[in-house]
Amino acid sequence: MEPSSLERVQQGLALFDQGAYERSLDLLSPDIEWDTTDAVPDGRLYRGRDAVLGFWRGLPERWDDFRIEAERWIEGDAVVLMLGRLEARGVDSGVPVANAWDQVWRMRGNEVVRCENYSDRTKAWAASGLGTQ
Repeated sequence: MEPSSLERVQQGLALFDQGAYERSLDLLSPDIEWDTTDAVPDGRLYRGRDAVLGFWRGLPERWDDFRIEAERWIEGDAVVLMLGRLEARGVDSGVPVANAWDQVWRMRGNEVVRCENYSDRTKAWAASGLGTQ
């Protein structure tokens, strides 16, 4: 049986946090869009598995122990909202970071086609179209 949209996204995040990037990407559309423009100052939009993989592989150059901790999941029609936290430690500084980090996952059928990353919970809720907090 095919996993639900929510299960697919949860499995992908778990694989990402384990560093199993290629296995995580296998759960996403080949044309995946990974948008970090509303999450970090130097954010950008990555298109396709190869671009997303390049971005993910570059994270250890800036961060140790980088992981996204899901705190709450909300599933809607063709969208999954993950409310969570980003936890990491700066490679050079050793300074720990723990911030709100939310994701809006867009689906086409049961295929994950887009992930929008947010450091502002209000923006994530609004973007998801799932109503208010």
